[in-house]
Amino acid sequence: MTALAKIEAPSREDRQNHGLLTLEQSLALDNETAMGLYAAHLNKYMLQVFDILGLAHMDIESAQGAEITLRDGRKVLDYSGGFGVLGLGHNHPRIIAAERLCHDRKVLDCIKIAPHKLQGALAYNISRFLPKPLDVSFLAVSGTEANEAAMKICERVQTPKGKTKFLCFKGAFHGKTHGPLSLTTATDVQSGFIMGVPKENVVFATYGDIASVREVIAREQFEKGNRIIAGIVETIRGTSCHVPGPGFLTAFAQLCRENDILTIFDEVKVGMGRTGKFCAFMHEDVVPDVVTLAKTLGGGKRELGAMVTSQALFDKAYGNKNDCNLHSSSFSGMGESCAVGIETLNVLEDEQLIDRAGLIGNYLQARLEKLREKYPRKIVSLRGKGCFQAIELNFGQQLAEKAIDIRTNSLFVTYETVLIGAMARELYERHGILVHFQPGARDLLHLMPPYIVSEAQIDRLIEALDDVLGRGVADATVRFVVKNIKRVLG
Repeated sequence: MTALAKIEAPSREDRQNHGLLTLEQSLALDNETAMGLYAAHLNKYMLQVFDILGLAHMDIESAQGAEITLRDGRKVLDYSGGFGVLGLGHNHPRIIAAERLCHDRKVLDCIKIAPHKLQGALAYNISRFLPKPLDVSFLAVSGTEANEAAMKICERVQTPKGKTKFLCFKGAFHGKTHGPLSLTTATDVQSGFIMGVPKENVVFATYGDIASVREVIAREQFEKGNRIIAGIVETIRGTSCHVPGPGFLTAFAQLCRENDILTIFDEVKVGMGRTGKFCAFMHEDVVPDVVTLAKTLGGGKRELGAMVTSQALFDKAYGNKNDCNLHSSSFSGMGESCAVGIETLNVLEDEQLIDRAGLIGNYLQARLEKLREKYPRKIVSLRGKGCFQAIELNFGQQLAEKAIDIRTNSLFVTYETVLIGAMARELYERHGILVHFQPGARDLLHLMPPYIVSEAQIDRLIEALDDVLGRGVADATVRFVVKNIKRVLG
């Protein structure tokens, strides 16, 4: 008998000594207990942020489409959209069916020493939606990982030429892992970190300003040409929701190509149909060297992203048996994730959801325009395209200053933080509407509905906004402060 054979499996009693929660117990947790576990074992400070916004006690029972159902039966309309993940909405029936089919057939999820047929099928499907020559994918698990892959493939091609720098745009957001973090300045997320790409290897232009791009390239000339590896651009800004002027992306790509600079179009947030085209760059007649996708690609159920490029560029970077695996990921192309991605793309096509995103986005924009006409002093501008839009608000800070003095309290960094938080909390508590805002743009309410949102659901949003704007910023601010009075006085 071997030593291994002598080892006995632990008894049920021994296993229970760990005090593990079963899945059934976990799903049945009351909200107070669940939030206690979140605070103790995840991030108690993030929980405090949720609590400030009135969301820590949102006891969720289930979700379907654009709606979240709470345990008390209330229906909440989700316009936060998982920051872009929920293009198909929550728990799309075809995505659930795809997962169930994989379970029923015991589809292989993980194999690292052989190819998986679903990886090739997913990459093929992605290529069907993109213009030539964007045919070759690297499958990732997030947008930042897709951008990492994009940066690395460009480095492999360009650094042998003596190129050492990335060109990006001031106020960009490309992710929080070390490589993309180096190019992210939309919010203060770099503090205290050693950059994956040193600061001296990153140059910045002004978004939407082709003259600024030209000036940056001119400054980076050396005897062999210029020092820039690639230019990376959000096709619509994820934080500020700015849409560049017509022709900017085309001019940017042309200028880069004239100067032997590769182009990366970051479509992580707005790709996969959100603007009424599969990718936002497809509103122009332009093709980048690399495009990155994520969020909606996972159907709202899977962590899935992709870097897509041409076979020619891939060959220059990794085109031999020794180098073909220089960039990889443990969870790249898991079987069921690929299955969900395949089905997501089919849902987009079969249900014509890309066209629908454009049409329903036009309806949303038209309703918002009417609201802006009604409140010209409160709504400064409307931004975005399709199912990614934002409202720029004029808060009237003087009124807020009369309601609350934040100078002696570190909870509220700026008046804008208080005011945008107050607006978001009012929409949730009074009307059951979830919206979000970004730290780098505290005067913007972001709206990211799923493509399946109905006109009636948009009407409900507009009525809620109308009510909150009609009541006024001061009213919302006072209620917000009262809800957080212990923190304000603390």
